[in-house]
Amino acid sequence: MATQAYLAFEPADEDAARHVAAELERNGWTVLRSGPELRIQENLTGLIQAIGEAGIFVVLASPASEESTWVRREVAAALNNGRPIIVVQTGEVPAEGWINATLDLAAGVDLRGGSTVEALSKIAQAARAAGGRGRVIAMLNIKGGVGKTVLAANLFAAAHLADKRAISFIDLDPQHNLTQYFLGPGERSRLRDENRTLHAVLNPSLGLQRSGFATMGVAINRSKRKNLPRFDLIAGDERLFEFTLDTRSDRDKAAAFTRFRQLVQSLRAQSDAVIIDSNPCATFLTRLAITCADHIVAPVRPEKYSLTGLNMLEHVVREVRGRPLRPAEFSVLLNGVNDRPRPNEFDADALTRSEISAAPFFGQALLPEEIPYTGALKAPPNDRIAANPINLTAIMRVGSRQVKESLTRAAAAVLRRSSSNA
Repeated sequence: MATQAYLAFEPADEDAARHVAAELERNGWTVLRSGPELRIQENLTGLIQAIGEAGIFVVLASPASEESTWVRREVAAALNNGRPIIVVQTGEVPAEGWINATLDLAAGVDLRGGSTVEALSKIAQAARAAGGRGRVIAMLNIKGGVGKTVLAANLFAAAHLADKRAISFIDLDPQHNLTQYFLGPGERSRLRDENRTLHAVLNPSLGLQRSGFATMGVAINRSKRKNLPRFDLIAGDERLFEFTLDTRSDRDKAAAFTRFRQLVQSLRAQSDAVIIDSNPCATFLTRLAITCADHIVAPVRPEKYSLTGLNMLEHVVREVRGRPLRPAEFSVLLNGVNDRPRPNEFDADALTRSEISAAPFFGQALLPEEIPYTGALKAPPNDRIAANPINLTAIMRVGSRQVKESLTRAAAAVLRRSSSNA
């Protein structure tokens, strides 16, 4: 786990910054402090890179920070790179300013009364807790039709059942196919009517309080066995489509962004992995997934345009994060290999693997594990009401042992890779 902390502040808060840095260093963090040597326009990419690689981002919120272009840029870089943010308030900031619109001051540490031992200890506690327990993994490919949603459900059902992993899903796709895969129409309608879907998380006007985020997940494994790890879903619905159009105000988007991060943080504190299933295009919702993800899994089918889709994905993620990317931030997983090979035709599996392996970026992200073709992973969403929705997954159906073992191995590989990138 990265132990470097980036501390963003203005010279007017130098005294408080010195106390905060000393407290973090006493607790094992290496502190990189913002300053004129970093805040150089020509070095902006390097600054973003440093923030993106930090384990935590600490910002001193004050009147000087409210007026600072550089602090605002640094906060944006931390948000775009999914860095855990600790807000330390050292002075009064305007209610209508960008700090209040962007950051969660209520969850921050109040240093307005001075750098007391008690207040500083809260910063150290927040730093230790900031990373959370689990990894956040986005299932994402800008190209559609790669089996992303059903593969997500089955991969992490395998991790849950075979390796006893606690898993939380977030359905961030307006088509909400993951929700339809696991839940019948009656349950989906009830959750929608009760404002217990992701749409209510992104819309504070619907009255869902942050305190309810950690308990709004719908249990997918409803076995009566005790002491099972959690396996639940934050359901989506079609109203998420509102966020794919550029009609929301900047303040609405900022509120949605903040609340989505709060949801992810509450889930990762109690799960081994939080899986975000996102829409296959570049919208505000895609941005939410990218900015919160520790790791991105890009499923690929063996076909002619696979590398084109991956290159688009790399471009979109790089634009959102504002820095050069590392292959270790991705896992590329071939899905649907050995699809009824026909004589006298080119080997699409071998060709696709060879093309990706030779690519300068994604060649290092391609997993050796792969998922064989099976009708169980090509099934459309199931509208039947299931007493135990996890029974809809391929690993619970009567099926090929090879498929079940490949799902288990691939899920373990993804989780290992996501942890090694911490």
